[in-house]
Amino acid sequence: MARQLPPARARELIPAEALATVPGFGPEARVSALAGGQVNHTYRVDTAAGQFVLRWYGSMGVQALGANHAREALLQGAAAAAGVAPAVVHMDFRQRFMICDYVEGRVWAPEDFATVGRIRQLGETLHQVHGVVAPVPAPFDLGALLRGFAARIAREVPAEQAALAQWMAQAQASLPKCGSEGRQGTLFHSDLHHSNILQTRQGGLVLIDWEYAAVGDPLYDLACVLAYYPQAAPYAAELLAASGLAQHATLEMLEHATRLYALLGRLWERTRQLEADKGAGVRLPTPAD
Repeated sequence: MARQLPPARARELIPAEALATVPGFGPEARVSALAGGQVNHTYRVDTAAGQFVLRWYGSMGVQALGANHAREALLQGAAAAAGVAPAVVHMDFRQRFMICDYVEGRVWAPEDFATVGRIRQLGETLHQVHGVVAPVPAPFDLGALLRGFAARIAREVPAEQAALAQWMAQAQASLPKCGSEGRQGTLFHSDLHHSNILQTRQGGLVLIDWEYAAVGDPLYDLACVLAYYPQAAPYAAELLAASGLAQHATLEMLEHATRLYALLGRLWERTRQLEADKGAGVRLPTPAD
């Protein structure tokens, strides 16, 4: 959903240097705030040259949550060439914002994950994603990521150390049971929240928000889906088959990977909360202000 902003408000929210990089931007351009996102602010910009999305990145994503926006632009660009992501128009060299094409379509809802046909289509799209050749090294170490988040939370909130230790012990037991060493690393999206999946007018799927994309076990994309949306669990076998992973992974492996991604989401959200509390007094204005 988009909410059009008056020109003065748009220029207050978005630095002029960012707007200047949008093709065709001028006095007649229309700027709308797009819903979604806990860290970044996203806007649709319509100009005489076309329709574009401007994402202004919150510093929290890079500093505390592990995002790499220069890498994001390269990986999204490769996925766009395969037809599964919006084309990248411009990436700010300081990683403050990115411009990409706007894709018209319906944003998925949680209910879509309870429909076997939708799950199969998502699996087929992920099969395309996993076949894209990554243009840059982007290694992904899920165990190291979990340990890093847990250590940071434990330092800042000692009262949570016991729970963290228990969760990490369970994670250490699940990591080898995912069978990742038996699968070749591929490009994967890593954040398949429903708000990052668009059903285009032509009926296909396009994935947006590639800031956590990496190269690693493709099973993690499926695990991310099931961790976010347990209603998709009855269709796990269909998801494995449609993604082309059924010959390389078992449902038990997927179950262990799903547990790990559920923990990753929990630790990421806790880290985001801690960072937000720390910086509550210093932030950019938002469209809701």
